[in-house]
Amino acid sequence: RKEQRELCFRKENFVYVAHFYECVDTKEQFTTTQLDEMNVGQVYNQYRVKYGIPFPDEIKDLRELYGLSASKMSEILGLGANQYRLYEMGEVPSEVIGKTLKSIMNPAVFSMYVRNAENQFQPQEFAKLCDKLARATKHLDEVISAENNIYTMAKRGAINGYAPQSQSRLQ
Repeated sequence: RKEQRELCFRKENFVYVAHFYECVDTKEQFTTTQLDEMNVGQVYNQYRVKYGIPFPDEIKDLRELYGLSASKMSEILGLGANQYRLYEMGEVPSEVIGKTLKSIMNPAVFSMYVRNAENQFQPQEFAKLCDKLARATKHLDEVISAENNIYTMAKRGAINGYAPQSQSRLQ
């Protein structure tokens, strides 16, 4: 069965469509782990959309674009050692961290973070990172240009969380 319910997440109420099973004899309602994940995922999606927080696949794609490990991204951003990986796996970042992640999608902004973290790298490692950043900037410009010609820049919906089509994934 399903019905509309309200869930409080980070001191805010969100309305979602709860999916559950109901015992025919006792009328007791119960869920499975999969249903629980689906139900709470609706709330997470609404929260992400409301506060402009990237979705897990966008967070992972961002790291891969810059060619860094999750631990290195955590280090550059000043997060805990495994925190970036947790965000990639679906943990919802705070509003502040979410806005930081959204802002570093711009290579110029991310390069400021990298420059601020220069003393955390060996000189050779820092030079290699700057080179990756330059290549990522060029690649990102090409992808955005191509996608603007092919797809609309549609945003994800708060209800379903589905990503818009991507030319690079289609290729």
